[in-house]
Order: sequence, then structure tokens, then C-alpha cells
Amino acid sequence: MKHFKTLLAAAALAATAGAHAAGSILVSEPGSDPFTIETGIFNGSSYDIQSLTFDFSGILGLDGGNLVIDGSPLAVSTPAGTTATFFGSGAVFGFNFAGFDTFKVVTFKWDPDTTLDSDYGATGLDFLNATVTAVTSGGTFTGKFAQVVGTPDVVASLSPVPEPATWAMFACGLGVAGVVAARRRSTQA
Repeated sequence: MKHFKTLLAAAALAATAGAHAAGSILVSEPGSDPFTIETGIFNGSSYDIQSLTFDFSGILGLDGGNLVIDGSPLAVSTPAGTTATFFGSGAVFGFNFAGFDTFKVVTFKWDPDTTLDSDYGATGLDFLNATVTAVTSGGTFTGKFAQVVGTPDVVASLSPVPEPATWAMFACGLGVAGVVAARRRSTQA
């Protein structure tokens, strides 16, 4: 329950800061207590989350080693009707989900270490800039862990990744705007 309140507080903070896109997915890591990392995933989208991948490639602990997961999660907590299957190892890992729909929360406890120290006492602040990607029934969402201002907590607010067709339309629109501007300049000259 405490973890759920932290997720809701992070959602409210992100929304008021303008960093929270409507219908996004939040992944939070509260606190600075090492060895008891409990990461929460809140599905605020209107889609089912099918998989969630954590990518800690290039993320270094204070000892200079790359941050990695040590084995599999210690515990995974899912609501009724939701299943989570762990995959991956090292710096890239995640879960495949079934039944992870709107307003559900999944948490997991794990032991993040570094490649230099299997007893590394990682905290949420070690997660800064790690990428989290969710594949949903409505497309792909992505985000990076950032610190919640004034706390040792970190949160990743995942927002939809534009489809290639959206980027193509954007580029086309910029091209048309450039042609119109060029014509105006040549007409005025």
C-alpha cells in the first residue's frame, strides 16, 4: 500500500510539473534503502502492457561498474488476473505480462549489483537515465528514470513513441513549410 501511494504521489508530481503525458505509464523506485529495491509499475494508459524492458546499459554504480540485475527478482507482486514472466539478465531484463490493464500496479523486489561488486548496495539514484520501454496493445511507450525533486526517489514516466508514419507526416509538413517560405522570399525579391 505504501508503494502504491508513492506511485500515486509520483504521478501527481509529474502531472503538475508538465512531465506526465496523459495516459502514460509510471515506473518508480522509492527511497535510498540499499538491498531492498522494490520497483513499482503503474499502468495509467488505456492499454494492456504486454512487456516491460529495463535497460541499464551504460549506467554505472558509484564503484564505476555497470549496473546489472543479480539473478532473477526476489519477489513479484501482481494483482488478480495478471501474470508476469521474467526474462533477460545483466543490464537488460524485464517482464512479459498477461492481464496488465489500466490502473493496475505490479511491483518486484530485486538485487541490483554492479559488474565489479556482487554485494553492491544500489539505491534508486543509481537508476538515473536508465531506459524503460513498455510494449502495449496501443503501441510502444518509453522513458528514462529521473529524480523526483527533493527526494531520493526516481521515476520514469513512459510516454507513447510516435509511429514512423507520424514522423513522416512531421517531416513532410516541415518540407512544405520550407517550400512556402522559399516561395515567399523569392516573390518578395
